[in-house]
Amino acid sequence: MGKKKVSEEKRLKLKFKGKGLRKCKFCGNARGVIRKYGLYVCRRCFREIGESIGFRKF
Repeated sequence: MGKKKVSEEKRLKLKFKGKGLRKCKFCGNARGVIRKYGLYVCRRCFREIGESIGFRKF
């Protein structure tokens, strides 16, 4: 039996694991990322944009 080739998409998907996947949408920082509600925003950016996206208290 021959080996199956790994598709380009699958190989790129496996390139980053853990914190490499969870980066801030705005600044790209991987530290202090808020993932709740699918935000994926670091705490620094969240303080800047929190009110504009509907959060009252932060």
